Amino acid sequence: MQFQVAAIAFTFASLATQDGWDQARLEAVTEEIRVELEDLRGETFERPVQVRITDGSGFLAHASERIEAMTTPDEWAADQTLAQLLGLIPADYDLLERTYALLEEMVGGFYDPGTDTFYLMEGFEGGLAKVILSHELTHALDDQLYDLDAGMRDRIGNVDGLFAYQALAEGSAQLISMRWVMRHAGVLTPEDIEQASVGTEQLADAPAYLWKPLLASYLEGQKFLDQGYRVSRRKLRGEASHGRTIGEAFAAPPRSSEQILHPEKYWKAEELDEPIAIAHGAAPEGWTEGSRTTLGELMLAILVEDEDASQAIDMSDPRSILAVEYTNDAAAGWGGDELLLLEKDGGHLVHLATIWDTSADAQEFRDALAAVKPRICAITDALGHIGGWRVDLDLESRRVTVVSYVDIEPAVVDALLAELVVTVAERAPDQE
Repeated sequence: MQFQVAAIAFTFASLATQDGWDQARLEAVTEEIRVELEDLRGETFERPVQVRITDGSGFLAHASERIEAMTTPDEWAADQTLAQLLGLIPADYDLLERTYALLEEMVGGFYDPGTDTFYLMEGFEGGLAKVILSHELTHALDDQLYDLDAGMRDRIGNVDGLFAYQALAEGSAQLISMRWVMRHAGVLTPEDIEQASVGTEQLADAPAYLWKPLLASYLEGQKFLDQGYRVSRRKLRGEASHGRTIGEAFAAPPRSSEQILHPEKYWKAEELDEPIAIAHGAAPEGWTEGSRTTLGELMLAILVEDEDASQAIDMSDPRSILAVEYTNDAAAGWGGDELLLLEKDGGHLVHLATIWDTSADAQEFRDALAAVKPRICAITDALGHIGGWRVDLDLESRRVTVVSYVDIEPAVVDALLAELVVTVAERAPDQE
């Protein structure tokens, strides 16, 4: 889940084949686009944005610095373990190594919030480079207005909340960049737009755990803001604007992937659906807490989705990508969850506590878990000599609990579950 931290503020594009711009040309075009973005957003840059041209090694150095500044090796190791125990990545998958490789293959440009600097990957020029600039300069503007890195850091311990914030940031950049593209539709070629909008062929062999949240942050984030603009336009008429909608969302950022995937649950007061807080108590004596987080509707949908359907996506076809669904019947109706990773004597255990809007939603999620159990157990069996997978359904409280473990005796798991405390803070009366 730390992939989200690494990926924000990057533009993904097909690999360049041109000689690319020089520094003087990059600076001149940047100034032209900066003025246009201020007009499109109705906001002004507070300070200059430095622009540079870099190569693959320069990008990797930046990505490494960003990852090290916002995460730790232990957090990456914990992410890899919990993803494996939930069957989201193969048993032999090196999460950090594959994250670096995917980003290096796909990135066309990136903005560094720490230095107010935009980097264009070498070899890009013309309309494609301009589209990349319009996206990244929007990130720079949002960073100056709302401090993107602070928003990310505040949510690093919450996978679902972090995704929702990333979707807001990427949705803003997508929305304004596409408005810039529409303004220049007569100049840009279809190839320019397609190259800047896709660049996803490299994801074909990646697990959905990586590519679905990534694509969703761009595509569903833009849809989320589009819906907000339409709601505001009906209420405010002439006073509505895309810039105003983005500002309202950053003032009170969406709290869950559910609100991104179902924008009405954020933008319409009568349908507002805030997450239900679930909290595990302290790790019982003898156990060490490795990680705790909230997965949310998007990640739970990936957990129970049909693997064949996911693999059928053609990453080289924009129409196939636009048809991707980021939730399903089993994950809809999510109310809240918390996942806890525990360690003892070299063994690992994941305890996932979920609550659903209705007992029928809980039953549907439970049934979907049963359908994917063989796939998950095949991965956990490859991780260690002793392992197991348990699912418990409590229809009355609308809760489903998942336990996955490796290299721990079943009797030890039983003793842990007898001691583990999970509390649920039900919604306030006006949220029922």
